[in-house]
Amino acid sequence: MRHGYTNRTSRIPGAVLKRYAGPDSSLRQDNERQALRALAGRYPVPDILDEGKDSLLLGFLPGEHGQDLIDAGHAEAVLHACGLALKALHAIDISSVFPRSTSREHVLVHGDFGPNNMLLDAVTFDVTAVLDWEFSAPGDAAVDVAWCEWIVRMHHPAAVPSLSAFHHAYGPVPPWPLRQATMIRRCLWLQEFSKRLDTAGGGAALWEDRLLKTAGWTER
Repeated sequence: MRHGYTNRTSRIPGAVLKRYAGPDSSLRQDNERQALRALAGRYPVPDILDEGKDSLLLGFLPGEHGQDLIDAGHAEAVLHACGLALKALHAIDISSVFPRSTSREHVLVHGDFGPNNMLLDAVTFDVTAVLDWEFSAPGDAAVDVAWCEWIVRMHHPAAVPSLSAFHHAYGPVPPWPLRQATMIRRCLWLQEFSKRLDTAGGGAALWEDRLLKTAGWTER
């Protein structure tokens, strides 16, 4: 399916089959399984219909991909919806998803949050699904806030002025130096992940370029 990168996803009648591949695939599958089961019925996530050794069969949910809607000229509405969805996510009791979390400052971090992993109604822009929970974990709210902004800055630079809609809908956000530092740390992590995923080095080189671009950004 389009917009799938690390893993292999395929559409079958009424469902999506997601096969986990690459580094830490079993751990990432476990993370997603745990998050989806805990969030079922209280947050817009797909149902787990079945599971295999290296796969999950997920219920199909309607909606248009967030990045496609941004490209179609709806950045303001999409990013406003992202802010509301992230605010609701971070308000969920972390212990109900990851019972072993011990820090009171931790929230449920999606780990790859942004329009890249969201489906929305094309008319109302209500969020119909938040996808790809394999990097979910207890953590700092700044991780998700910064990464949603990174997705926009990196892949939709014309929509950067609309980030204010995301920030306004979410509420107070960390200051720019912290957001940028969080983006850089995530890029470094993904660079190392890419080295393990692609031993030929192409993925690591891509992330090196993205790292340089991220370090050169200014808030405005």
